[in-house]
This record gives sequence, C-alpha cells and structure tokens, in this order.
Amino acid sequence: MLMAFTLNKGLLEPVAINAAEDLVADILWVDLINPSAEEREWVRTAYSQELPSIDDLYEIEATSRFYENDDGLHISSYFLNYADQSSTNISAAFVFNGDRLFTLREEELAAFRLFRLRARKGLVNISSPKSILIGLFETKVENLADMIERIAADLEVTSSQVLGNAETDDMESLLTEIAQQEDIIGKVRISMVDLQRMLYLLLRSGMLNADLSERLRDIIRDSESLIAHTSFLFDKIKFLLDTTLGFINVNQNKIIKIFSVASVVFLPPTMIASIYGMNFRFMPELDWGAGYPFAIFLMAMSAVTPFLYFKRRNWL
Repeated sequence: MLMAFTLNKGLLEPVAINAAEDLVADILWVDLINPSAEEREWVRTAYSQELPSIDDLYEIEATSRFYENDDGLHISSYFLNYADQSSTNISAAFVFNGDRLFTLREEELAAFRLFRLRARKGLVNISSPKSILIGLFETKVENLADMIERIAADLEVTSSQVLGNAETDDMESLLTEIAQQEDIIGKVRISMVDLQRMLYLLLRSGMLNADLSERLRDIIRDSESLIAHTSFLFDKIKFLLDTTLGFINVNQNKIIKIFSVASVVFLPPTMIASIYGMNFRFMPELDWGAGYPFAIFLMAMSAVTPFLYFKRRNWL
C-alpha cells in the first residue's frame, strides 16, 4: 500500500497514486505499508529512491537504525501495535532525501493513522518533512502514554481480584493476566527506550532548526517521565506476582495440612487394627466376648483424641 501527501496551507492533502507518474515533485510525504515490488519500483522511478527491505528494519545495532548514505538519512524506530491483550513492536523506517520524507513499515499503526487524521484537520503544526517526523514521534508518545494509563487501570482491577480471591482457587487466570500485563508494559518500555535513543541521535545530528529542536526536547522529557512510570508499573506487577504466588502457596499448604492431619488421626487406629489383625495363636482378647467392641472403641478414641487436640491448638 502506498500513500502520498502534499502540503496545502498547513494541511496534509492525500494524493491518489496509481502509477509512478502520479508521484509528482510537490509531494512532501510518501507513506508505504508493506509495499509491493511494483510500488517500490514507482518510488525508484519517480525519485531515484532506494528503500530498505522489511528485514532491514529490525536490525538492532544502533549504526543500522540511524545512518546516512547516498539514499538519504535513515532512521528506524519501534512503534507498539496493541490490540485485544496482545502487543507487538513494529519497526518503522523514516528516510529523508532532499525535501521529502519516506516512511516504510510492514503493517498499519495507530500512531500513523491518528497523525494523518490530525494533519488533515489542521491539528498538527506541519511545515516540512522534518515536522512530520516530529509530529509522528509526538503522536507515538501520546499513544504510549494512553497505553500506560490503560495498563495501570488494568493493574488496579487485577490487584483487587488478587486480594479478593485470596481464599479461592481462581489464581491461575490471575497469573495469566499478570503475565500478559508484564509482557505489554515490557514492550512499551522497549518502544520508549528505542524512541529516546533515536531522539538523542536526531538531536545531535544538527539537522533540525531551533523550533523543531525544542519540540524534540519536549518529547525527550515526556519519554523520560513515561519510562519512570513504567518502572513503577514493573514494581507493582512484581508485587502482584509475588502476592499471587504467595496465596497459591498458602492454599496448597492448607491442603497439605489437611492430609497431614488426616494421616496422623488415622495412624493410631491403623496401629490398633494391625495389632489385632496379627495371626498369633494365643491372644487374650480372642476369647473375650467384648473384645471386638473394645477394639472398635479403642480405635475410635485413638482417632478422636488427636483430632480434638489439633482443634484446640487451632491447627485445623
């Protein structure tokens, strides 16, 4: 998928692209989502621009994610794609060449979609391709902040469930929820740290004017506060995980205690039954008429006595 935009009185206007000839000179931003070979050829024909492959976007070395060559300045940054308790960090590429910005990613992202909507309505300050990049990073930070707020709210619900289900066996589902929340907040932090690294590299490159540099510093400050907040959420997740495992251990210990008490209670009757079950020839109680009721009474008392003792000591 290929989208192109021009700037008209501060507003982004989409341009229909059906062939390489539609990629005219006044296009400010070319946005590609998992482009086909034909769409890549259109960009190569119209602007002599080589685009990185999708595999190249996931290089983890800093030198591979921020560099400049004959095809322009290349920046790669993670954008978190979140939906229905699942999350994935999608790498997006930004390529500056002359007065034009090229963006490339393998699937649509919420930050890009929201930015395009705002830009078409004039809610974003756009004056150049670099301002589009800054606007996308600002939208990314807003998106991650919303996601952090959502996770914090979910953790409050999970916390209430953990404390409210301490005496029940419904802990496995809570462990699954906590694990999912930890996975999401971990990917949020990865995306935020990657963004912060890209912002510092972009700031040191000296390619931005004073106004864009100040906006970039604001994004850096926002990202630092969000990273600190993710640390708090990680601590809360660890607390909830430890608490849940603690409750599981307590419930398991209660079950083990019941089996232990049962084995102690039935041990004396078993011993008595074993004694009178011996096949010796001479046993005094064999010829005693009350021998059988006496043995039953003795076994019952030997079971009741430890049970009452455990009850008195509040071990049951």
